[in-house]
Amino acid sequence: MIGEPWAKESKQYAVLRSNALNFASAELAPVADDLENTVDSPLLWKAVERAGEMGMLAALVPEQLGGEGVDLYSLCVALEESAVECAGFAAALLFHNAALLSMGYVERKDLVEEFTKGRPLCTVATAGEVSLGEGRLQGRAPFVFNVLEGTVALLFASSGDGRTAAYVRTGTEGVETHIDPYPLGWRVSNFATLEMKGAEPVYVLDKSGKEALEATERTLYLGLAAIANGIVRKSFQKAYDYARQRYQAGKIIIEHQAMRLMLARMLCAMEEGRAIIRRACGIEELGPAVIAWRGAVANSYGAHRDAVQIHGGYGYMRDYGMERLMRDAKYCQMFPRPEEEQLLRLLDMAERGA
Repeated sequence: MIGEPWAKESKQYAVLRSNALNFASAELAPVADDLENTVDSPLLWKAVERAGEMGMLAALVPEQLGGEGVDLYSLCVALEESAVECAGFAAALLFHNAALLSMGYVERKDLVEEFTKGRPLCTVATAGEVSLGEGRLQGRAPFVFNVLEGTVALLFASSGDGRTAAYVRTGTEGVETHIDPYPLGWRVSNFATLEMKGAEPVYVLDKSGKEALEATERTLYLGLAAIANGIVRKSFQKAYDYARQRYQAGKIIIEHQAMRLMLARMLCAMEEGRAIIRRACGIEELGPAVIAWRGAVANSYGAHRDAVQIHGGYGYMRDYGMERLMRDAKYCQMFPRPEEEQLLRLLDMAERGA
């Protein structure tokens, strides 16, 4: 397999990337197809348990609350390596970690221990309209992953004091779960819409709701960018290996200039994606995270399109794995909100100087 000669990182991140790569190769690669086609399976929870042993289930939670206390780029490194083998599993880890981020605003180690047991994973929803009044939640939250019985979900509800972060548990009174039976991508975990009809929260952050929302959104955007970059890498690996084996017009297709140009574009996309993610992780504002997300997602969509072309008709067959990459890449583009909405929001932020 061709290397990535320009992706240089500090020793700290290089070691982390190596460990995450070993985890993905050992725990995810052998069962990726099975995870794609099952929900709430023993294979999933075995991988989750192993991820927990490596500190991936409370990566951003401060150490004094029982978490790992790593920086956001460290989480992105782990997500990218996981996404190379199973983007759906990486997305499940991302939503879980993003849901726990608000715990950093409160001194509730007991809640961190409760929410990080690993089964089920936590989740977060930033879209939809949810309100909190008289201690009860009302409204609807679409596009929610990791939804199983007893899942703790972080919602951002409007209240008399502005925006409030509230945790709610599925399967309790007032929380209705509508599962999508056949989601497009990220099939490792249940995809659902949650409806709150007078649901009582598990916990409410009375203060810091606005800050928690922005920090959570920033984590989601950069995490999705990292997952998208993992999809670029997998697309490149598959396309490069196939191009070295397939003959057309009397020679191996990697010798055709058109194929080499496609592979070179994927190589550029890998390097560009990692660079913009690393830069955005060092900036606290939301805008750079949105830009990194948009750039990495665009790269992933272009990479898997070229990879499908290199495979020819085989690119559309499930056996070759390209169609799964295409579906997973599309989901990176759709969340946490549609791309068009975020581009307009980005312009609004630039005009306000935010």
